[in-house]
Amino acid sequence: MHSKKMNFDGMRSFIIENELTDSVVIVLHPDNFDALAMDYITIHNTIERPFEILGIEIVEDTSGKVPKNRIQIIEI
Repeated sequence: MHSKKMNFDGMRSFIIENELTDSVVIVLHPDNFDALAMDYITIHNTIERPFEILGIEIVEDTSGKVPKNRIQIIEI
């Protein structure tokens, strides 16, 4: 899935609009993951492990399969 906004507000909206539940994990390209994590830290002054937004875990793609500016959703 394509996303124009790889920031906290954009990801939060994406999760709500797509009615995602904690049965999925969002996987992001490393650059997008870093940008989202930095935005989260800027807003909240901290970041939790695992990194979650609205109860959805956000992970960094380590396989090289997720293109930049794309969101991969994996059922768990």
